[in-house]
Amino acid sequence: MNVELTVNQAIRLLNKNEISAGQEILAQLLLANPENLQAHQVMVKLAFNLKDIALAEVHLKALLKISDSSEQYLNPLIELYCHQKRWLDVSALYLELAKKQESNNATALFNCAYYLKLAGKFEDSVAYYNKVLEIGINDQHEVYLNLATIYSEHLSEAEKAIDTLNSAIAKYPNQDALRYNLANLYEQLGDKEKALASFQSAFSKNPKNYDALARQADIYKVKDKGDGLISRMESVFNSTNVLDTQKINIGYALGKSHDDCGEYSLAFDFYQQANRLDQQTLPQYSQKLHEEYISAIINTFDNAWFEAIKKPADEVDNDVNPCVTNQSPIFICGMFRSGSTLCEQILAAHSQVSIGGEQEFFHRTIVNNYPNYPHYVRENIETNKTQMLDAYLKEINQFREAGCQLTDKRPDNFLYLGVIKTLMPQAKIIWTRRGMLDNCLSVFFLRLGASMSYATKLENTIHFYQQQERLMSHWKLLFCDDIYEFNYDELIDEPETYIKNLLSFMELPWEERCLKFHQIENQVKTASVWQVRQPLYKSSSGRWINYQQSLKKLTLI
Repeated sequence: MNVELTVNQAIRLLNKNEISAGQEILAQLLLANPENLQAHQVMVKLAFNLKDIALAEVHLKALLKISDSSEQYLNPLIELYCHQKRWLDVSALYLELAKKQESNNATALFNCAYYLKLAGKFEDSVAYYNKVLEIGINDQHEVYLNLATIYSEHLSEAEKAIDTLNSAIAKYPNQDALRYNLANLYEQLGDKEKALASFQSAFSKNPKNYDALARQADIYKVKDKGDGLISRMESVFNSTNVLDTQKINIGYALGKSHDDCGEYSLAFDFYQQANRLDQQTLPQYSQKLHEEYISAIINTFDNAWFEAIKKPADEVDNDVNPCVTNQSPIFICGMFRSGSTLCEQILAAHSQVSIGGEQEFFHRTIVNNYPNYPHYVRENIETNKTQMLDAYLKEINQFREAGCQLTDKRPDNFLYLGVIKTLMPQAKIIWTRRGMLDNCLSVFFLRLGASMSYATKLENTIHFYQQQERLMSHWKLLFCDDIYEFNYDELIDEPETYIKNLLSFMELPWEERCLKFHQIENQVKTASVWQVRQPLYKSSSGRWINYQQSLKKLTLI
């Protein structure tokens, strides 16, 4: 067989759109000559034209093995894996590249560490980032930033994160990003003085770090509209030399500052301007598509599904599956800004509760592995149930203290309760609720990012709120006894009675310290960082009344 003639024959057939014939010739050629470079190259090109990812992967991996210049095939395979969110596979490719490069492999190791972080392999990621620091790399401060993020956000080691950033600042004193991230950490730990000083320091190092200027407004309550911070922010917001994208956080901060001063009409105007600017950077929210999404979840995880997977009590093996016992975490979920952080902080004050924080496991797992969720997910989860459960337990149980119940707080887990209850039938859920207008305004007053694009329009935020209520009503029909409604407004009216009821749901004894939740020292990573460090005030409920004139203009009341 003349290999070159055979490949050319296949190419001619493919060019004439005789795909099957050309592909068959190449397949037969590769059976006889499995290391033929040209045949694999043609198959890769064909696979991409056909959008056949599996076929492309097979032949790219073959080219990596047989080619002397295999690195040219690495990027297409990395892009393919990234498209599929196969972060572990991406990290493995970069590690393989690092081994080949030997002495000049810092960038490959950096990328390996980065994708390990995306895959949720945080300790492995830390190990490779530390190797990068040993080897040396340009822009080393980026490595320190990533290490600090992992320590703080994923390993609950805030002090190690602070030490990492302070070490980096000593080496790179002009890198304002290091000071900005340090300020965020101090804010999460409730240290106002150090947080404010670090934001101010970041802004002084880089007067174009407008986020550092805006974040200063979050630290303290502005008492007077003559406060110099307001004038500095307004100067930036009104400047024609500042990009609109750089004005967004300043706009939200001006809204907050004027709200502090009781200038509610002006505050609402700034919030609207900030949200309009933010809309231009985000995907559009579709009410129709979101309604279809919620309906699909309801139809997928119905009563028939849970009846089908239910086992008789005498068939349940608690030793094999600890999540069918009361060792299941308590899931805290609901609308964003509905009181989930407050609920978690109250429970954190109890001696028999460990706080797991805002865990991303279910969101990350479903987004990465089930892009069409909830379609086709039931069969896949049933097949991979044990593997998924083991991975979740390994990730969450590192936060559990002996003899304590454990919380897992992530507001949007209400979307994944069907998966959660499939894996852990005995899991209990705390659903945090708040009055619609208060809740939706609180969302509208914050910049929340691409995954929550509904937040930039009040009409869409109200729609999302109502769809959340619709889905939670479905879950309550299925799991009535396992869902506790934690109502923010009712809590404020009668805190002691309400907290006692919450603890009763969790089968925990009353402890007075739960009323003093604002006094505990812990790390809070959400937008409610300062609110949960204050006692309960009734002014937090019914806040929408301050904005009723603005709401009337929008015909929302």
